[in-house]
Amino acid sequence: MPTAEPGDVKFADLNGDGVIDDKDKTNIGDPNPDIIFGLNFNFGYKGFDLNITTNGVLGNQIFYNFHGNPTENYSTEILGRWHGEGTSNKIPRVTDGSHINRRYMSDLYIYNGDYWRISNVTLGYDFNRLLKKSPFAQLRLYVTAQNLFTFTKYPGMDPEIGTSTDDEKAGWVSGIDVGFYPTPRTYMIGANIKF
Repeated sequence: MPTAEPGDVKFADLNGDGVIDDKDKTNIGDPNPDIIFGLNFNFGYKGFDLNITTNGVLGNQIFYNFHGNPTENYSTEILGRWHGEGTSNKIPRVTDGSHINRRYMSDLYIYNGDYWRISNVTLGYDFNRLLKKSPFAQLRLYVTAQNLFTFTKYPGMDPEIGTSTDDEKAGWVSGIDVGFYPTPRTYMIGANIKF
């Protein structure tokens, strides 16, 4: 890149012609997981019940598109950007306008998308077992935690980025993290009462 400055992304001359152009483009990353899995565990003991549901994927990559416009929100990772000699060799300097750091895609932004999520944990107890004379067939109280924890090395907000297919302008968003709001962690208390 003839206008490159210190802190800019370096691009490889893949075809060896001494020029960085469209002929140097290549496919990088794969948004499609090799394995999609889910595990469900159910336990019961003396009126207690425990259900744990997990899900995850292995073998996909995510394009981490958070190094774009300086007027957008960044993650705290941007604090480690290049901002002078001896600083980051991974995150380029922040630039504005139609700059090579924003205009061209690079494997610099491709991350492993593997994750394993504890998506639901429910612990309950049927108090009907304690009551000798109860009008209820079941009096179960429970607590539930959803999206309790995610095991991943992905630096973005959520490795389960989804795919946008509703909007024809964003239908291409498969394996590209454009800032989808992450799945929230939710806690609930509930009851099952049967007469």
